[in-house]
Amino acid sequence: MKNMVKRIITLDVLRGFALMGIIFINIRQMVFGTMEFNSLDLQIIRFLDVAVDHRFFVIFSFLFGVGFQLFLSRAEAKGESKPCLLFLRRLFILFLIGLVHHYFQPGETLLIYAVIGLILLPFYKLKSSFVLVAGIVVTLAGLYLGPIVVTFGMFLLGHWSGLIGLFQNPSRYKQGLRITQVVSLLLIIPMYFAQQSIMNSTGALDVALAVGGLPVSIFYVTTLTLLMRHGVVQKLLAPLASLGRMALTNYLMQTVIILMLSNLLDWPGTVHVSTQMIAAAAILLLQIISSTLILKRFRMGPVEYLWRLGTYGRQRMLKQR
Repeated sequence: MKNMVKRIITLDVLRGFALMGIIFINIRQMVFGTMEFNSLDLQIIRFLDVAVDHRFFVIFSFLFGVGFQLFLSRAEAKGESKPCLLFLRRLFILFLIGLVHHYFQPGETLLIYAVIGLILLPFYKLKSSFVLVAGIVVTLAGLYLGPIVVTFGMFLLGHWSGLIGLFQNPSRYKQGLRITQVVSLLLIIPMYFAQQSIMNSTGALDVALAVGGLPVSIFYVTTLTLLMRHGVVQKLLAPLASLGRMALTNYLMQTVIILMLSNLLDWPGTVHVSTQMIAAAAILLLQIISSTLILKRFRMGPVEYLWRLGTYGRQRMLKQR
């Protein structure tokens, strides 16, 4: 039971961490501000370029793969006769949510996840070694083909981590996690220069960001996973875990709040990057507080509840309680 709790906390923290990074990118993509940058704006842009841009969607993609494996394995453990059908229902509801969200934030990821998630199903019963090799090959191919391919590669690697029980027993894989952490750290600078070189020579922005972002994403995930082995870290990051437990609700609400602020404060064409970052940080603080309070009274966030209700139906939801 202890390992199960630790695994859940670690995944929630990773979701919350990914959500923190994504809002700092989405707010700039959703609201184009002034092109007259002050010195603070330029420093923030440099930091985002190295540590944030294209770094956090990779983590979400990895976690989607983990969730895929956990969802189906738990459904089988509960005696569900058609777990894959349940997963298809889950994807369909995600597709509908993404379709609505896409209207307000074109280019959002939920639609992409719902479609690419279909390709995961044939990999469910395959051996972990095959899934690992496939995940590495597809991810490396994505460095040349772009973020959509990287996304599926991370789906597979997340699925593989679920198959081997990485988050159930991270201590068992401590050495592998540490080696991966160190290698990814060493690759951050050379891969960043490779990113800049690709952008300058070809203009292929998506490919360049995929190259530069991958080692940073891997370093974040391995570092947090190793840190979460310690109880004191779990307590310190509990607010981040609350944010992650309501990741879908908070992701959608970020769009709502950003658009409201943009309209109320007349941001388009005038807002500075520094102002956007302050607003994003304030939104995150508000969501951490609200998520913590909501989860003291309810098992999950409102959108998570609707997603689960649509997947299982009311009767099975009641039985699971």
